[in-house]
Amino acid sequence: MMNLSCDVLVAGGGVAGIASAVSAARKGAHTVLVEKNCFPGGTAVNCMHRYICGLYSSCPALPCGTLNGGIADEICEEIVKLAPGTKPVRMGKVHLFPFVTGDFTNVLRALCEKQEGLEFFYETRIDSVKSERGNIRRAFAKGPNGELQISPRAVIDCSGDGAIIRMSGASYYLSPPEERQLAGFCFKIEGIKDPGDMAPVSVPYYISQAAIEKKIPCYLKYTKFYHGNTEGEGYCLMSLLPGENTEKTDEARKNAVKIHDILKRTISSFRNSEISGMSSVIAERDGLRMKGEYTLTEEDVLSGRKFHDGVIKSAWPVELWDIKKGPIYRYLEPGTCYEIPLRCLKSNSIRNLYCAGRCISASRRALGSTRVMGTCISTGEQAGLAAVKELRVP
Repeated sequence: MMNLSCDVLVAGGGVAGIASAVSAARKGAHTVLVEKNCFPGGTAVNCMHRYICGLYSSCPALPCGTLNGGIADEICEEIVKLAPGTKPVRMGKVHLFPFVTGDFTNVLRALCEKQEGLEFFYETRIDSVKSERGNIRRAFAKGPNGELQISPRAVIDCSGDGAIIRMSGASYYLSPPEERQLAGFCFKIEGIKDPGDMAPVSVPYYISQAAIEKKIPCYLKYTKFYHGNTEGEGYCLMSLLPGENTEKTDEARKNAVKIHDILKRTISSFRNSEISGMSSVIAERDGLRMKGEYTLTEEDVLSGRKFHDGVIKSAWPVELWDIKKGPIYRYLEPGTCYEIPLRCLKSNSIRNLYCAGRCISASRRALGSTRVMGTCISTGEQAGLAAVKELRVP
């Protein structure tokens, strides 16, 4: 068994984890980042995301900068270097920043590799932690080179599923199954001939008709279609009942094939198309959330509330994927934003435990706004800074 000691241990190498680890290392902390996949990016890569949401204000005009700056800005700037001409796009009432998966993973990998004081362990999973007197003292992990015992001074859970929160015995919230949001699953289609501007309308229409006729499960009627980056390419985002496991993923793949078959039969431009890729996992929109020193509420979000310890700004709407009603959006007033206080990133029961990304201390409805990538990057950065400040690293 390999023994490691570090100032900060970060669990999860998605966007929140990368930002946490880099920000902590930049402040002089010896930082260890553990990621179960063989690549950085987490859910964004596994689930074929194509836009960074939550970066910008709610103003209708094209944004000239992000709300929080910092590492989020760095990531966007590096993507632009790899894909000149990339700029925010407006979709409905919000602005998004587009990216290509290969460029995105290259940017995140480079951000970590050039950072002094940061050790990255890929294909490594934390199996257990040991807490003593209200602090996490050790974490036990397994990777390609065997077992690791890590002794951290502070821990940041960026796992997305709250693995460290749960294992440490920290307090947390978990919505009952009947209140959970629909999950997501994406698949890529190539060979679409002249889809035109109506595809984002016609695809949901024909899928909804198939659901009404009970040819497919009713929750698939919320499927959306987006044009791809190259000619003849498109993406379908399906909605699924919550629950991430192998059986659910297999079912999602079968439903993707059913949906594609319907499109080939009903829309002429899809007739000779093929599925060229699918998400490797189901994207859960709900789940375990840490109980922090403060819990952000939907009212805080929609009222644009500010806090004395507000460290992150966001203007993303409350986006809920209701099992019975489908997607529901509640927007902030144009030009306004709310703040996420630092207390939402600090456990109320484990003194050296912080959290960033999807599992911060928020109500299930507030989570509908805070869980998007842009906000997750900034919660990660601020969690890393807070952990180092608390440790008083020289």
